[in-house]
Amino acid sequence: MQIVVQKFGGSSLQDKERLEKVTEKIIQATQKGRKVLTVVSAMGSTTQQLIDLSRSITSHPPPRELDMLLTTGEQVSASLLCMVLTEKGIKSRSLNAFQAGIATDNAHNRARIRSIDGQRLQKWINEYDVLVVTGFQGITSRGDLTTLGRGGSDTTAVALAAALKVPCEIYSDVPGIFTVDPKIFPSARKLDKIGYDEMLEMARQGCRALHDRSVEIAKKFNVPLTCASTFSNEEGTRVIEDIDLHHSMPVTGMSLLDNQWLVKVIMKNSSAPAIEDFRKLFEEMDLNIDMIALFHQDDEIFVSFTVWEENWEEAGKKLHEIQTGFKEGAMEVENNFTKITLVGSHMRTTMGVASLIFQVIPPDRIFLTTTSEISISLLVRSDESEEMVKELAGKFSL
Repeated sequence: MQIVVQKFGGSSLQDKERLEKVTEKIIQATQKGRKVLTVVSAMGSTTQQLIDLSRSITSHPPPRELDMLLTTGEQVSASLLCMVLTEKGIKSRSLNAFQAGIATDNAHNRARIRSIDGQRLQKWINEYDVLVVTGFQGITSRGDLTTLGRGGSDTTAVALAAALKVPCEIYSDVPGIFTVDPKIFPSARKLDKIGYDEMLEMARQGCRALHDRSVEIAKKFNVPLTCASTFSNEEGTRVIEDIDLHHSMPVTGMSLLDNQWLVKVIMKNSSAPAIEDFRKLFEEMDLNIDMIALFHQDDEIFVSFTVWEENWEEAGKKLHEIQTGFKEGAMEVENNFTKITLVGSHMRTTMGVASLIFQVIPPDRIFLTTTSEISISLLVRSDESEEMVKELAGKFSL
């Protein structure tokens, strides 16, 4: 018995016409003799509407109660899709997280999957042609509903595929993974295939085609992963382990993260122990330090780093609170920066990528640079970032 996991995002489910397109995709798979385990997000912008609703009641909704509210969005999608499938004669059943046996830890709003009851799923799969499972959610050992955070439906889909040892197809309103966000660079190429490591790096650095946690799971359990469009039969992008990269360019793709805060700190060498206190302060404030550079000059220590949070305004308030209470030296905080990350597994064996970057972007327009084995990240002014992306895309044939 062949099984495939198909995940459909909110933009694919936002009205009856699009639900019909989703149904067509599912039926195409059943006609090939496959059982389909469909994972759904909430319809359209439902999740954000529910968040806004909670904040109209209280500025600080309790995390547990917020999860109780947010999980209703996926349940609506699952039940409506099953209604359409049933109308077309497809034997289907909707399952929520409890019914599907998706167990998580207790971290409300950002839970992690601990286990999936594969035997329970297999029982349902044997009985039905299509199972429609709510994405983005799980259940704790105490029976509380949880949500998995941004991109949680991708994570659900890949985790289910890993548990059942089957392929996973991620459908959205775009036909695959592009070298650059086509909204910024319309000439960007769609990739036929990309490696797990490259996709993981791009996802972490701002590419929203896949969530990084879903790619981590796919890589760990070697899940065959495809990203494609709900609305066409165009072949999508395959995310795979090994790629033949002979004669390819060193850069596979480029990602952007806006709303970066740049923090600069100067303190005396004698204040070096204060750096550890400084780090702990950021942890207490629940702020993520990203890019970082540190150097000594004479009797002073210079530290520059970035902070990125989805809620960048809240991050700014926390940073300015830290700045007000900072007594060990001088501290500056600035916003309106963007991180551009160039990604390519061929960077491991290619010399001179940085020099090609500096041919396009003068070093005096770059505020911080960090590198990994397969990526180079640049911190630049946000109002210059789109033009820089276009120049870099041209330079590296993206």
